[in-house]
This record gives sequence, structure tokens and C-alpha cells, in this order.
Amino acid sequence: MTDSSHEGRGNVRRLLDSFVVNGSNGDHIVLVFEPAQMSLRDMKVLFRPEGFDEDFVRGAIVELLKALDFLHTYGEIVHTDIHPANLLLGVFENSIFRSLEEKEHTAPVPRKQVSPTRTIYLSRLMRPKEGPMLLSDFGEARIGPGPHGGDIMPLEYRAPETLLYVGWSYPVDIWSLGLTKAWDLLEPQRLFTARDNDGDLYDAAHLAQLIAALGPPPMEFLAKNPERRADFWDDEGRWLGLAPIPEARTMEALECRLRENSGFLKFIRRTLTWMPEERATAKELLHDPWLTGGGS
Repeated sequence: MTDSSHEGRGNVRRLLDSFVVNGSNGDHIVLVFEPAQMSLRDMKVLFRPEGFDEDFVRGAIVELLKALDFLHTYGEIVHTDIHPANLLLGVFENSIFRSLEEKEHTAPVPRKQVSPTRTIYLSRLMRPKEGPMLLSDFGEARIGPGPHGGDIMPLEYRAPETLLYVGWSYPVDIWSLGLTKAWDLLEPQRLFTARDNDGDLYDAAHLAQLIAALGPPPMEFLAKNPERRADFWDDEGRWLGLAPIPEARTMEALECRLRENSGFLKFIRRTLTWMPEERATAKELLHDPWLTGGGS
């Protein structure tokens, strides 16, 4: 994959080297990656708690889609863990770290030695500069189209097929892109929390929110795992009511920032579908009117 000329290769954080550190608790493998700035999660918390500008989000999504097209079509890799903390702002020139290096030399950050072999250093905040988007953290990635099994994704970001305990593949990354990259970066309020009105986190509350936003699941989807279906729906596909379906959690009700949101919501609906087979691919989404300027 390192020899690929695919343009999305540049949006995947590169592993440069590795080495082993010997310590009192055994050997530790240390991975050396290309330098990067802060994650999009930290950028939003520190600088844009109300959400990023629409143009910034569009550009970031395009770069992530290039990375996913590269991973899915060339590398046959499912990332499984896409969220703002794993999306880093890269650097065009390493020289932007020069001022950071000089400040550390003249005014070192506070540190605390907690043991003879361990010192904790305070992080130094660096205001973000322009750079490419980098997809990082492949610790939960799977190789091959699958279908794969097992729990993946943070709880509130899980795709429907993972909640129904059926096999999953590349479409889980598309679900994550729509939910965590498009919606979460643009909107101040999450589309899904997987919690009920009392704040309790459980699958029925999550599925109820999916129904509120996407409508009821098709029987074809529920038929993928009849045993799991029976936990939440009857034989006719009627919701058993283990958690109330919230009335005010539609996409239209929660989208509150855009003056004209039809193009954005159409894009989101191409990524968030009950049936994974119906989700657009990364390559298809690169030509979506909301991203290309053909639709508002």
C-alpha cells in the first residue's frame, strides 16, 4: 500500500518506523508516525464548540472520503473506528513545529517526576495551522471485505448492523463518516446518544433514536437475525417499546445551523441507512452535489 499512487494515500497517517524500549515491566513497542497537529475533536472543543463552518466540514469530508476509497478499494481494509478523535490535522511543512521547539528550549513545559523511570509532561497548546486531514488509529481495523463479526465502534456511533449482530463490512465506515464527520463536526447536538430521557445507555434507546431519525427498519433488515429482532420488534416489525421513540429527534428537528440544509440532509441520508447495502460508497459520495457545489 505504501507504493500506491491513489490520492487517498496521503490522507492516511503513515507509520515511519518502530523500535523497542526495554523497561522494568518488559518490552514496549514504540511506533513512530508522521507528525500531526491536534485532532478534530480537540479543535472543536477548544476553538469551535458550536460547530465548524460548512465549507471546512465539506473539505474535511472530501479528504476522509479519499482515504476511505483508498482503504476500501485498494487496501481492502475496514477501519471500524472513525470519529473526530481519530481524525488529525496534518502538516504541509514540518517547519511549523520550529516555534514549538524553540519555546520548549527557552521555556520548558512543567513536568512531574512520579518515579525514577517516569516523568509526566504538560502538553503545550499549539494553535492549528492549515494542513491535510489524516485518518489515524488502525488498532481496531479489519482486513478483507468480510463479513466480519464482533463489537466495534463507540456505543453511540454503532451502525444498525452491529446492533443487530449481523456481519458487517465497509459500509460501517460510511455510517461513521456521516454520523461523526459530517453531523458531529457541523452540528452542536449529536444525532444519536444511545441514551433514554433518564440518561441510561442501552441498545433499545439507541434503536429508538434510529427509528425517530430514519423511520422504521425494513423487514428485510430485521430478517437478517430473527433471534435478535425478537428482542425489540414483534413478528410484524412493530416496535415492542423497550424504550420510547423520541418525538423531537428527527434530522430536520436537530439540524439548527444551516440556512439551507436540504443538500446536507440528502448527503446524510445517503450515509445513514438501515440496510448497509443501500449506503453509498466512498467513491460515490465524492461526487455528491453537497460536496461538489451542485447542491446546497
